[in-house]
Amino acid sequence: MSDLLDVLRSRTVLRNYSGKPVDDIVVDGLLTAMVSAPTASNKQAWSFVVVREPERVRRLRAFSPGIIGTPALVVVACVDRSRTDRLPGHISRKIYETSRLCVAMAVENLLLAAHARGLGGCPVSSFREAAVRTLLGIPDHIEPLLMVPVGHPAEPPVPSDRRDKNEVISHEIWGQCPAAGPAA
Repeated sequence: MSDLLDVLRSRTVLRNYSGKPVDDIVVDGLLTAMVSAPTASNKQAWSFVVVREPERVRRLRAFSPGIIGTPALVVVACVDRSRTDRLPGHISRKIYETSRLCVAMAVENLLLAAHARGLGGCPVSSFREAAVRTLLGIPDHIEPLLMVPVGHPAEPPVPSDRRDKNEVISHEIWGQCPAAGPAA
């Protein structure tokens, strides 16, 4: 458990990449971790486009101000609307909203797996969707949600400061701090 906590605590956003390629076997492990994320009602209403070809990565960078440097790959994480739109309106809407969260959890798995292997990445939501759709041939029922550049760090990453957990966690009711000593 302490190894997992070390990975969680030390992971940080990486924006500056060395440009060094990532081995195929490592990429496969990252993708396996990504699709192992929890998914509500096992809908798995996600799709991913993994872009490794340098010219295509360069073009994706041009469509997004949030991608800086030269990542080895970019994962475009998408919601598959064909798996969320099959039920009556209000239910379909809730499944769609939850599926967006599931895509984000898959991206977190990707980022944690990358960090555990000495790589890094950054979820990017600012991109020109129409241009990304055209470049990657993404059909209408697939909604690009995040682009995630991944690669070797150009310099050692420095973890960002985090708020103390007692500032953001309430116990039992809103605003209640933990009682002194172990929980009863």
